[in-house]
Amino acid sequence: MSENVELVNKAFRVILLAIDDVVGPHGTAAILRQAGLAQYIDHYPPSDSAYGGHQLRYMSQINRALFDIYGRRGARAILQREGRGRARNGIEENGRVASATKLAAKLLPRRTKVKLTLDTAAREYSEQLGTHVSIAEEGDVFFWQDPQCGNCIDWQSEQPVCFTTVGFIHGLVAWILEDEDFKVEEVACRAAGAAVCRYRVVLG
Repeated sequence: MSENVELVNKAFRVILLAIDDVVGPHGTAAILRQAGLAQYIDHYPPSDSAYGGHQLRYMSQINRALFDIYGRRGARAILQREGRGRARNGIEENGRVASATKLAAKLLPRRTKVKLTLDTAAREYSEQLGTHVSIAEEGDVFFWQDPQCGNCIDWQSEQPVCFTTVGFIHGLVAWILEDEDFKVEEVACRAAGAAVCRYRVVLG
């Protein structure tokens, strides 16, 4: 079951640091208390690939805490910013892979750059978060698909709720393209009854 999957230390560290970047340490502490994860206040995981007992479902607990505290609109803005921060912090935490990807993409066409980046990120994301992300293509559109999305475990909603991943994908694509002439949206969500959480990337 996806809720019993563990994240590696640096993956959960990236999540907590990204929240810090948006709401500050005191705000993060309030969110962690609301999420039932007070043990992480001032005790973030180290930056390594070991497993420290950080459950994938903790991501959902944090997201729901944000909805409880800020409401849907406020949580959406914070989570999308957090997701972009996760992309930035994730690139820093995985510097060797990021540098190799950037170098390999340097002379590639725009579309191929995005494909290479999404494929690489999906592989690293899956390994570090215990999921099975895949990248699909339909014409000029890419889809990031996660059948074990940690953002919405044990959550039911009429609308998509995984705004963190929207921001994360946006941050990755903006990083490789060095512009923001594209769109990212969640078009299917497990919280709303879909089999997978599915995100559409449309290049400008």
